[in-house]
Amino acid sequence: MSLEALRAGGVLMEAEKKIHIGMLSPDTANRPHFRSFQKLLPSDVALINEGLGLLRNSYDDLAGKGDEVIARALAVAAQHQLRGLMLGGGFLTLFNPGLESKVSDAIGRPATAAVPAVTAALEALSLKTLLLMTPFSAAMNSVIKKHFDSLGFEVFLGPPFEDRRPGASVDLTPEALFKLAAETLKKNPATQAIYFQGATMDPLPIIQRLEDELAVTVVSSNQAMLWHLLSQLGLKYSIPGYGKLLSTWPAIAH
Repeated sequence: MSLEALRAGGVLMEAEKKIHIGMLSPDTANRPHFRSFQKLLPSDVALINEGLGLLRNSYDDLAGKGDEVIARALAVAAQHQLRGLMLGGGFLTLFNPGLESKVSDAIGRPATAAVPAVTAALEALSLKTLLLMTPFSAAMNSVIKKHFDSLGFEVFLGPPFEDRRPGASVDLTPEALFKLAAETLKKNPATQAIYFQGATMDPLPIIQRLEDELAVTVVSSNQAMLWHLLSQLGLKYSIPGYGKLLSTWPAIAH
């Protein structure tokens, strides 16, 4: 056997040893913020990310799409032999309540989604007062706020983004996003945690800096989904540089 074949075989064996998890994103799977997500993955975890292509002109497009999501989940879980699955996009489950449980039942393995994972993370960290930072309009922010209000959280709202196409990136550098979060936090001093919903804001690179400099816990949807899914698989890590949730890895509250 040639050296090249041996090397290829070794790479394949290493890939097979990894814990394969998946993500289904409402729009596409090639947005820049996914590169930030890949960087925080533990070395023994491999992520399969696929886009659902469900977003058109409004987040309301996601309503009533549960059957399509379940069918896609069944296909991707079987094809890639996934151990678990994440459903990206907060409105996917806000507009299809309980979808993560239905997906889990269908594929026969753990599943989580942005809003349920963030809820679990906040409960695990005993946080009840939130500053919600999103790239969404005021109307969409109110949908998220209403949901968390109903769960007993107190939610302050960050500034809305009214002229952004659903799924599009936000034109903010990490420094600009940090300043925006810091300025908004000053207006809401009772805040216990900053909650970033909407991964296109790409808050992952600044989470640790926000926590260190502003003395506030930061939870984001992608960060929370990773913690929640791997915890459901019985796994525990300590991932530095991305905030208290991933560095301390609290147990899921029951």
